[in-house]
Amino acid sequence: MRDLPTPKWSALPPARLSAPPPRRILPIVVPLVLIAGLWLLGAHELAVIALVLVTIVTAATLVSPRFRELLDRGAAWLGHHVGRLLTIVLLGLVQLVIFTPVSLFARATRTDPMDPFAGRRVDSRWLPRPADESDLRSRQFGDERYRREATGSSTPVGSPRWIRGVVGAVVLLLVADVALGSLIVWIDRGDPYDPVAGPVFGFDPVAQEALVAQDNAAQLFREFGSAGLGATDPFIGWRFGTGVTHESDLVTVTDGARRSNSSAAGSDGPEVWFFGGSTMYGSGQADDATIPSALVDALAANGVAINATNFGHPAYSQWQQVQLLEAELSAGTRAPPDVVVFYDGFNDLTLQTQFGVHDEPTHLFFGLTTPAATVDEKTVAQTVRSWWADHSSVALAIGRVRDAFGDDAPAIQVAEIEAAPIGSIDPIAAADAAVAIHRRGVDHVTALGAGYGFDALFFWQPYLYTKDPLAPAEVELVGLPGYDTDVWFPMTERVRSRLADPVIDLSDALDGEARSLFWDFVHTNEAGAALISDAILPHLQASLPS
Repeated sequence: MRDLPTPKWSALPPARLSAPPPRRILPIVVPLVLIAGLWLLGAHELAVIALVLVTIVTAATLVSPRFRELLDRGAAWLGHHVGRLLTIVLLGLVQLVIFTPVSLFARATRTDPMDPFAGRRVDSRWLPRPADESDLRSRQFGDERYRREATGSSTPVGSPRWIRGVVGAVVLLLVADVALGSLIVWIDRGDPYDPVAGPVFGFDPVAQEALVAQDNAAQLFREFGSAGLGATDPFIGWRFGTGVTHESDLVTVTDGARRSNSSAAGSDGPEVWFFGGSTMYGSGQADDATIPSALVDALAANGVAINATNFGHPAYSQWQQVQLLEAELSAGTRAPPDVVVFYDGFNDLTLQTQFGVHDEPTHLFFGLTTPAATVDEKTVAQTVRSWWADHSSVALAIGRVRDAFGDDAPAIQVAEIEAAPIGSIDPIAAADAAVAIHRRGVDHVTALGAGYGFDALFFWQPYLYTKDPLAPAEVELVGLPGYDTDVWFPMTERVRSRLADPVIDLSDALDGEARSLFWDFVHTNEAGAALISDAILPHLQASLPS
């Protein structure tokens, strides 16, 4: 038997033992990435807890193969059920957002988008095709829809019945939009305090150490937001005018003045009017803990009764306070004051750093948005449109997208002139200009006092860069945008060297307090307001008529 030649088969390559995939690396790397993300986002406590758990689980898997097997089974079981849940949720959203509206529209308009013969009756199902049409076999099942019997049951587009269907579909969509929006509003009604962040503070005031100890802080800031800034005033800019009233447990504004404590003497005590910005108004303090209320209580403890009227107003400069005093004196609707107290300074310096050095009085906000009209002044269309904007899911979604990706512009626009870069401000010139404008206001009030028969007290307020020492939480506030130390420190020193009688410098009023009193650059908690009232007390008591 002839031997067959040995076939020349290609030899099999030698087996290569590849390293197993790093299956055990991902369970470690992924949690570490998540922990790093939590840390970078500021959730340090969660990051530490997650790190401890990952460390314990990793150590257990290395020591015990049985634990590792159970962990893998648990992860597989969890992944399976989470996947099923996500499938239900995602497909449910597709059904709700896509198929349901399309189906409702089709039913309402009696239109079948899948019927190629909709609205017309034909005698044949044959369709003409151009000569260069590709072979049908290359597009299998591509034309199966043409195998259906032509019913022509769809309503022709443009017919009265079709128009009625379109109107019905629009009504259904509007009802669904309002229903979903109302559900969102109902869910959001119990949300915790939403900080007035970004354009106003840039952070959550309630989270600051100075306010953490105040149980009323979150409610306070909700009520501050509800009270607002008042209405546009052509003379002053904006104010809590006559009839502008906000009543709540902690913040009450009635006819232009915030509620203050009352002394037992009632109408028999001298009238004291208080003017200032938000620090006199009491941002951070309840009605019974503002500077005027604390002074009423302190004087009552000394056997002296006064009737206090708190005209403090958020964001007011000293010149606006002078204008408000003139307006109240001219109106003559209140008992005339025996003593007028001005407490300010910070906003006047902020004007110089915000808008550049200037010699003429101005205020922080130009071109206030026109206050919303009352219900009686609205037309029916405006009322309906406003209600729809508050309850429409589409409008609410657009508003949240705008908030998330907008430019964070404040609701009340800052003066229309361009804000000056803080680095371009000459601190000495800014201080001199602020003191000069402040002096003009002091002289004007003094002249008014001579004419109306009241005494006037002027106090230059403390703020973060005048307190010594700063608490650790207050140190974190140093250097907030717009309050650079290179400008504010020399400006502060220059101002204090230029203040003269009758202005009383209270810059040192909070010195020696190691606890945190400031929750931002100038506003204090209720404890800070009490200390400031203690500094004002002897000067006020000496000015009261005997």
